[in-house]
Amino acid sequence: MLFDLDGTLTDPAAGITDSFRHALAEVGHPVDPSLDLTWIIGPPLRENFRIHGLPDHLHTRAVDVFRARHTDVGLFDAALVPGIVAVLESLRGDGVALGVATAKPAGQARTTLEHFGIAQHFDAVSGAAADGVHLSKAEIVADALRELGFDTARTAAGVEPRDGEPRNVEPPNVAMVGDRVHDIEGGRANRCVTVAVSWGYAQPGELDLAGPDHLVHSPEELLILLGALG
Repeated sequence: MLFDLDGTLTDPAAGITDSFRHALAEVGHPVDPSLDLTWIIGPPLRENFRIHGLPDHLHTRAVDVFRARHTDVGLFDAALVPGIVAVLESLRGDGVALGVATAKPAGQARTTLEHFGIAQHFDAVSGAAADGVHLSKAEIVADALRELGFDTARTAAGVEPRDGEPRNVEPPNVAMVGDRVHDIEGGRANRCVTVAVSWGYAQPGELDLAGPDHLVHSPEELLILLGALG
């Protein structure tokens, strides 16, 4: 089972939005402190700057400033979603392989997991490239699946394993759990069961349009669903 990080496992609102404001101010485009920026939690950083309207030639500098500030301060200005640790512990106790697929750089994701004491639950951590190269959520999910031992090129094509090959080249029995449309699209592109959580930062109507296979409203409901999926 794969999990998004920001908005799904953690509530990172203060750290992410403050780092975003800091980056905008540093490149000469400060925003009103009262402006709601929670919509930026989840999607790729460059996409957020584009949607916000920051001129293209400032994106690289803004990304660098954001990541520097976020690595030093913002990562730790967050909190675990209440009840999510019990979900991870229960799944691990049942022998389920777990991974993280996040738009965060993979190094930042690992730091976050270690800081909150949940890194030991995950067999794979996949995220954006540290050098700023854009990866879609579908590519990030595919990377996580490869870390878990799946041959994603062949599973996407529905190719059956040859004699003597491991059976994990069959289409993976994996659920992708997240709070934003990118998580649902990334999971669907990799033939995962898609599970949306309502406690994150999806905008009004976003999850309805995304059309996940399942929608849950609490970690307790999530655990019941994941257990039922087998």
